Amino acid sequence: MIFQPVTPVVVKVVDAPSRETSVADILMGAAGFVGFVLLAAAVVGLVAGSLFFVIRRARRADSDVAGGSVLNLSSLEEQPPPTTSTR
Repeated sequence: MIFQPVTPVVVKVVDAPSRETSVADILMGAAGFVGFVLLAAAVVGLVAGSLFFVIRRARRADSDVAGGSVLNLSSLEEQPPPTTSTR
């Protein structure tokens, strides 16, 4: 019986060629990221503004009920709350 020499078979797996990245791809990615940041900032600003509005309205309602002072925005001076006369 004659034995044949065993030689290993080497298989090299080559990845598929990747798509080239152009300047336009980078600019579109940057524009998309900037758009996302602007949209996120607008949403956070609207939420924060709404929250401040609700807090201010709640404080104003509490001060009116408790007899606190009322801020007159036209003259920017603090004025005492209006008095109610009971007859």
